[in-house]
Amino acid sequence: MSHHAPINESIRIWVTARVPAETKSALAAFCRRNGYPHLYFEVLEPLLAQGNLIFSLATSERPWPPKGIGSQAIDAVAVAMVASEGRAHLTPVLMDRKHVTNVGLAGAVTKQLLEALRDRKASSAGYLIRQSERALERVLEQSGFARADLQSATEYAEYLEHSAPPQKILEALGLAKARIGDLLALNLNDRELDRLSSYHFALAVGIAPYLWDSIRNAAILPGLIDLIAAAPPGGVPPGTAGPSIGEPGAIRR
Repeated sequence: MSHHAPINESIRIWVTARVPAETKSALAAFCRRNGYPHLYFEVLEPLLAQGNLIFSLATSERPWPPKGIGSQAIDAVAVAMVASEGRAHLTPVLMDRKHVTNVGLAGAVTKQLLEALRDRKASSAGYLIRQSERALERVLEQSGFARADLQSATEYAEYLEHSAPPQKILEALGLAKARIGDLLALNLNDRELDRLSSYHFALAVGIAPYLWDSIRNAAILPGLIDLIAAAPPGGVPPGTAGPSIGEPGAIRR
């Protein structure tokens, strides 16, 4: 039994591409509460209007009134942006501070997001990893990922996408047949727990500098690309690099 299991029993996990007002408010509060308010106001809020984001959410809800601003509190969230050719760019699961070791909750949020992408026929799901980040690359290799052809860059580093079909990731992480209740209670064998823990903690550490507004030191970039800005202007031959993408100083190649 996990320390977090009793708390997890009251948490609702759900996936949506249409974010209601009370959830937008909860997202803003979640980012502020955990020390990165810029993530909502500078990235998520502008991109929400484009309709390409899919959210996997773990939320706690007040008993009454059950609707309206303030009715939800977000415990964890993962985001996917579905771009061209059905490729989904992922942001690691972001956890509320009280859940930083809640691997079961992270696993449940991951499972729901990957299943949603699979059901939406996403061709792949991937992360942007700083070049030569061997430790992160190894964790992803063990989780079914392989290096893809998408590259991105900031003024400080080059980033390479590591991706795989959603179903392959689910199977590699042991999430394909796992029940949500077992994940939330962390009723896993040692091998499953080792793999899921390594995956979650490695990604959480890699994204942390970006969340701290220190892109210079980011080992992972969130998969939140400004698709409009990234699209090449009319008449540019295929394969030509487009303009800058959502992250400050980043370009897509």
